[in-house]
Amino acid sequence: MSARPNAVLAAITGLVVVLAVVAGVLTTRREPPTLDASTPEGTVQLFVLAFIEGEDEAAVAFLDPDLGCTAPLRDVYRPTRVSLALVSTKTSGQSAQIVLDVTEYEGGPLNSWSHRETYDLVRADSGWLITGNPWPIYSCK
Repeated sequence: MSARPNAVLAAITGLVVVLAVVAGVLTTRREPPTLDASTPEGTVQLFVLAFIEGEDEAAVAFLDPDLGCTAPLRDVYRPTRVSLALVSTKTSGQSAQIVLDVTEYEGGPLNSWSHRETYDLVRADSGWLITGNPWPIYSCK
């Protein structure tokens, strides 16, 4: 008689594990929303995505020329994949500050780490430019 409750418990446990794995896979496979490139948030998202995809010319175009960055970017670490979560946006006149939670993935959803990054931006004729020491480049000079 005790075999039946154990079998039910094992089936429920197996179902929970399968659902957790499916949820994890689906979460890591979602496409990020594309933001408007004329906004500070969109500028930061497009900069990070261009950098991760190895499109250095496009990434450098989002940076303030005073940073001295040129393509190709050398001696930089590129994670395989990232997910970005907007924490906050502050805009004041000609400047903005974007705070993101960044999760980097290497080889799968169980091999990841997260950190918080702050981006300072200035308004330019073409939209917004990232200034300061932006992750993942930090410095070009």
